[in-house]
Amino acid sequence: MVLRLKIVLAIAAVSTAVVSVSACSSSSSSSSSSSSSSSAAAGAVSGASSESSQGGVASGSPITVGVECSCSGPFGADLSQAWSVVQAWQKSVNAAGGLDGHQVVLVEKDNGSVAGTALTDAESLISAKVDAIIDLDILDEVWEKPVSAAKIPVIGGNFSSPSYYQDPDWYPSGQTNDSITYSVAATAKQAGATSLADFYCAESVQCQESVPLIKAAGQSVGVPVVYSASIAATAPNYTAQCIAAKQAGVTAVFIGDSISVIARVASDCSQQGYNPVYVTEGTGFTNQALTATGLKDRLWSSYPIVPYFSSEPAVTDMNAAVDKYFPGLRDNSADTWSEVAAQAWTAGLLLAQAVKNAGVTAAQAVSPAVITSGLDKVSDDTLGGFSPPLSFTAGKTHTVDCWYTGRVQNGKASQVGGLTCENS
Repeated sequence: MVLRLKIVLAIAAVSTAVVSVSACSSSSSSSSSSSSSSSAAAGAVSGASSESSQGGVASGSPITVGVECSCSGPFGADLSQAWSVVQAWQKSVNAAGGLDGHQVVLVEKDNGSVAGTALTDAESLISAKVDAIIDLDILDEVWEKPVSAAKIPVIGGNFSSPSYYQDPDWYPSGQTNDSITYSVAATAKQAGATSLADFYCAESVQCQESVPLIKAAGQSVGVPVVYSASIAATAPNYTAQCIAAKQAGVTAVFIGDSISVIARVASDCSQQGYNPVYVTEGTGFTNQALTATGLKDRLWSSYPIVPYFSSEPAVTDMNAAVDKYFPGLRDNSADTWSEVAAQAWTAGLLLAQAVKNAGVTAAQAVSPAVITSGLDKVSDDTLGGFSPPLSFTAGKTHTVDCWYTGRVQNGKASQVGGLTCENS
């Protein structure tokens, strides 16, 4: 579900843009919602306090971080995992003495994927004078203006909205969506494709508007789109689209949808003796792709950060923390553990780097302005090897047009190309 939304948001954001990217550079809740959020945050802080005394001394004033999350509702399965990952990051940081001597306090707001609640929650965080906001929200554009007006830096997380490359106060921890269509086409070429089909979602007009963007991207990299068709998540089968793509000689199919829909398409196409390469954007990648008929050897994806299945040290560090503080989360969620959860970890890493860059001591207070100053000093930083090189400049918008590639082969996911991100 997150993948479908990410594609739609990207399309809406760049619907009037020319497909051209630069080299890798970055220039109130309901009573039940409020209660559960407060309880979750209190539990996280309580656990972190006790660990701080064992792992180091956090003698400074706390850093209060709001977390805007669509942790329930239609996107809750993915984003509630992301919230757990943020808590694992917080607990691991506080166990080591905090950020430069400041304990991290989390205040979660679960908007239930309801726009009005998202806005009220943001207003509540502004009133609470949080020092920064980590974005795990599908509705972040609803509250962009009031939070930016309050000069509270927003760090994603779920950095799928246009705000991350249009608003100087929003800081992405991975590839921004201005380059998403290009990266998908480039990944198809990397997979050896010579032609491309675009199976776009039938439920949204923005998906239909993506067709010329994908066509332009394909043309620019030498993998022309020769067939386009809409697909509905509720369709009984995709036989007609598979047969038409096969007859058109398509060698790679781009599907901007959830892994479950992609798996169904691949199964139907396989039944027609048609087995192209499948290409998608990796934020919604889950382990379900490893066992899906037709995908086990044929799925390629572009990822906004290093894929969560990578063996790189930055990823294994995250896994160790998640397994320590939420044992069984990754194992029990074998089919749904996803890239968006890893993206939540990089939001924490970026916040930590900002505090370090600001040069505060335990005796100094941390504020939104202090964190923003540290973010604006981020230069060619990969967050320990988890993200593309990030560089931010005060008062400027931030584009990150590098991505990573992964594929499924012999039922296993693997990273292609190591820590060198792809760009135009």
